[in-house]
Amino acid sequence: MIKSNDQITAVWKPKGERRRPGDSRASIPRAPTAEYGKHPLSAGVHKRRQRRNEAGDEMRSRIVDAALRTVVSGGYASTSVRSIATTGGFSPALVFYHFGSVDALLLAVLDRVSADRLARYETRLANVSDLRALGAAMEELYSEDLRLGQLTAVQEIVGAMAFDPVLGDEIGRRMHPWVTFAEQLAARIIAGSPFAGFVDPAVIGSAVIALYMGLEIVARMRGGDSSGSSALMTTLVQAAPWIDQLLGKATPGRRRPATTVAIE
Repeated sequence: MIKSNDQITAVWKPKGERRRPGDSRASIPRAPTAEYGKHPLSAGVHKRRQRRNEAGDEMRSRIVDAALRTVVSGGYASTSVRSIATTGGFSPALVFYHFGSVDALLLAVLDRVSADRLARYETRLANVSDLRALGAAMEELYSEDLRLGQLTAVQEIVGAMAFDPVLGDEIGRRMHPWVTFAEQLAARIIAGSPFAGFVDPAVIGSAVIALYMGLEIVARMRGGDSSGSSALMTTLVQAAPWIDQLLGKATPGRRRPATTVAIE
């Protein structure tokens, strides 16, 4: 415990392994609630503590930004504490101080990217119930993913950690919301069609996730050439009306304007 000169205000200082903010904050002892707020200096201590927390949050955000840029530009194999620190312009020690390890940091990167992408996909596909609308929206979303580098980051991190005995479980938990989303979307697409009774939306959802991840892998195998993946998206858009007809969801075509024939 560290005390001020007047021996009135007490601030608890974490000891041992708890000094690292990457550990669970629930285990860090706090000053007793009954004593806190009794002295005039308590409000000042609270404000200083709040400023420190805000500064820590800003630093962690900077580190996550730097790690994202590093893994997108160089891949998982080239991502290290030193390369991340060089990208972000801060001390390598801050990575360990705030996250404990590079893998823990990359899981934080995956959390941020996945949350941002899932929010975009849920918003854009909220009212989609046929393949024609799905194909058009997915073509735009895929282009955004490539431009932002988010799909590259996800593929690099997931591909490197998915088969690790410990990190694989972490990846699985983070992929679950995507599988659920794809399953719900598939259920909307086949609803009311002849396939609704015997096709499991969960199987379709998992297949869609696998295909979408595979598109980026193929693109990277071609040296970053995404033309093949983009062509597949275009094919989906072109084939969607025919598949919708098979599902019984064909959009009525435009009627030709009536032609007036003058008879003399």
